[in-house]
Amino acid sequence: MTEVKTRASADPPLALQIVRLVFALLCRLAPSLATKWAERLFFTPRSVRRPESELAYYQSAENSSFAFNGQMIAMYQWGQGDETVLLAHGWGSRGTRMGPLVAPLMEAGYRVVAVDFPAHGDSTGKMTNLLEITQLLAYLCDRFSPVKALVSHSFGGMATLAAIHKFELDVKRAAIIAAPFTMEYIFDSFSDQLGLTQQVRNRLVTTIVERFEKTRNVQVFDFSPDRFAETLQLPFLVVHDRGDREVAYQQGLRLSRALPNVEFVSTEGLGHRRIVRDPEVVRKVVEFVSR
Repeated sequence: MTEVKTRASADPPLALQIVRLVFALLCRLAPSLATKWAERLFFTPRSVRRPESELAYYQSAENSSFAFNGQMIAMYQWGQGDETVLLAHGWGSRGTRMGPLVAPLMEAGYRVVAVDFPAHGDSTGKMTNLLEITQLLAYLCDRFSPVKALVSHSFGGMATLAAIHKFELDVKRAAIIAAPFTMEYIFDSFSDQLGLTQQVRNRLVTTIVERFEKTRNVQVFDFSPDRFAETLQLPFLVVHDRGDREVAYQQGLRLSRALPNVEFVSTEGLGHRRIVRDPEVVRKVVEFVSR
């Protein structure tokens, strides 16, 4: 990797410090066990309660659920427009995190739909993966056709790009906010977070790649946007903050340079999460969707 990743100056939470300490020992004494544990963590999103700031979005939605791949998926709908805008949240998040976009999109005449990904929010399950989420996005695009746009944040942005590529989604445009561009970056960031050695990091990647080849007949790196972004022809809006400490700014910049039909918006001081609720970013997204 050549990107310089922006890191928080504060020390990591105590729980993460303990996990990193355990991994430091396992990587040296039992690398196979470290790889096995890391693989499980890689597919297990952190469970976070819905904050009070999202309650209004939850309460104003038409709340329902549906079965998908053996799990119950929580779904939120707002508005009655003839065209739909789908909102896709990030890893460890939930559909209502995208709530600041709802009212402006409704006012622009759209029906707005969001879900909690499997193993996220109010949906069931303990683990999920990029393949499953791309399949879910394809299902939603078919169910709520015609879909004017997908608006996605972080990991949801990578899933959106992969779904458009793999399933040739019938959407007119897509807005991608603070999303990673490469699978290598995902693996590197995850490994850095846990403090994995290079040996265990490489074993983890090999294990995941081989498992998906064997059980799903899928090449993991085929879902990496750097492999296919230049083939995506629909209009894209890419938004990324220079100070993003979770997904490096260079990832958004590289994505914008790879897409053939793109508008890139660079922000300052919004970080990785506040960018979704920033009024100017919301305005730009709604204006882009409405074209």
